[in-house]
Amino acid sequence: QVARARAQLAVWPSSARRRRVVAPPAMAVPPVLRRLARPAVQVWTRAAPALPVVLPAPAASTSLRRRMASLPPGTVDDDGRSFTANSYISLGAFETMGGDVGRMATGIAYLEEAVRMQEAEHASEADPRRRAARAVGLAQSLLQVGRQHHQQQDPQEAINHYERATNLVEEALAFRETESQGNVKARKALEYCRFILSEICSSNGVAYNDVGREDDALAALQRALALRKETVGNNHPSVAECLNNLGAMYFSRGALQKAAEHYEQALDLLVAAAEGRQEGAYVALTLYNIGVCRSGLGQMEASVTALKRALRIAEQALGSEHRQVELIRETLRQGPPPPPTPKRPVEEGQAQPDANS
Repeated sequence: QVARARAQLAVWPSSARRRRVVAPPAMAVPPVLRRLARPAVQVWTRAAPALPVVLPAPAASTSLRRRMASLPPGTVDDDGRSFTANSYISLGAFETMGGDVGRMATGIAYLEEAVRMQEAEHASEADPRRRAARAVGLAQSLLQVGRQHHQQQDPQEAINHYERATNLVEEALAFRETESQGNVKARKALEYCRFILSEICSSNGVAYNDVGREDDALAALQRALALRKETVGNNHPSVAECLNNLGAMYFSRGALQKAAEHYEQALDLLVAAAEGRQEGAYVALTLYNIGVCRSGLGQMEASVTALKRALRIAEQALGSEHRQVELIRETLRQGPPPPPTPKRPVEEGQAQPDANS
């Protein structure tokens, strides 16, 4: 039940047996929204989503522990991942629900144990195909642990995990690219690796920004966007996440017009995916970001319009007492804070998205 619940979220679950699928799940469930170092804009992250678990907490946790203890050592799934390690991941993800610091610490301990087991399995695997599969599974676990550290305001520790995850997926990509020549199944595995890498780059870009490594942040977020488009196409709604995070990066540099353009591209994708409807927390978040940018550009009428729409949609999606709703309401009452001081612009020769990115 936990694995099935996790599959409903806009995040690739690291536990549970699953088929290789290129496109991510539909973005029907709001992401966890985390504030950037600068409080004016919101960045989409997937750190520690609150799981809609059916069982009460004690029953679910006990059930997972029993399952973990009952599995024979070394049992692996179709992708070469250990069921025992996956049980640790499931239990770790369960323990990190909510904002309880003690439970989050316990959850990270379970996740770290899963990582240690997967590292040993990956290191001892001689078959290249299974080693590549283990590398991707281990990278997903590292991504999940990194997100937990990121949620606990430890971006440097998150970066350590994200960078290890990046190296592992790139190892798997090198094998998959060679194997995929004329092989449809291997081609799908290659696309899956690229999508996972886009998720890692997106999370890493946000963390780089949090520790002040702005050039690294921009490069990682641009790479995430390029990989996401290559994997799912330019118009898939999951591309909106990458556009939003790039917008936040440009906002932090004081490039408000470029930030607004990226936010508006993200909004267009979300609305198109909802058949023209403006609804849901993703749309509210994006409208909020647009409103803040337009205020910084001196376009107050456009800013207020976007913020009011963001508030109405957020109240419907999250409830009037949600902290994100309070943030939007307070911004409307007091006005957005002053925009950040512009920093050096992106240089001409530096890689950056074009007008259609």
